[in-house]
Amino acid sequence: MKELIHKVLNEEIGILKESNFDRLVNKFKENFPDELKSKADAIKNFVVNYVKEKGYTIKFLNSCSTGFGGVRTKNQIIICSPSNMHTIGDFLYTIFHEMRHEQQMTEFKKKNPLTDYDLEDFETLYEQYWNMELDADRFGKEMVAKLVMALNIPLDFAKQQFKLSQYIEHYSFMSEMVKGSIKTIINQIKELKNAGIEFTDIQDHPIVKRHLDKLENFL
Repeated sequence: MKELIHKVLNEEIGILKESNFDRLVNKFKENFPDELKSKADAIKNFVVNYVKEKGYTIKFLNSCSTGFGGVRTKNQIIICSPSNMHTIGDFLYTIFHEMRHEQQMTEFKKKNPLTDYDLEDFETLYEQYWNMELDADRFGKEMVAKLVMALNIPLDFAKQQFKLSQYIEHYSFMSEMVKGSIKTIINQIKELKNAGIEFTDIQDHPIVKRHLDKLENFL
């Protein structure tokens, strides 16, 4: 009898317990007027169903210093510090941007610029990286726009709460700045390999590796 009670209580707690994703969407939902709060719930359901259909593994870091809003590794997609994102637009863009990278690797069978290319041929490597970034950028922005239109979210409200940060909005014009960051990472990978440290994926790089033991489930 006691075991049955514990089982029922645990199931009820599991039902009531919010996921990190629920909690974050609900944070943004506070900015929605009462007549639009159901739209936030619809967004939540759409993203959850999308992730489950794709079978993606998404992890969450409440606070991290990777320098990225998100990063795709061979084992998971990591969303970094989403509570610091200014709008639900930035939040959704980041999720779909990183899921696109997972799709590029698993469905489209793209080569990974950081592992499948000659590190000495940086220009060729970066061309592949930037093409994949542009595709993910386009996809992320399209998905945010499609959600706004499909849910008939009023334009004035969308301009406020689904507005993308300046960095994201103009990301496609930042090739030279991104190029400098990737060159630094490539040089660091070379140093790791020269030191005899195994590098098979970005999660082996210190900027990501130091956070792996802090990962939480996103959904």
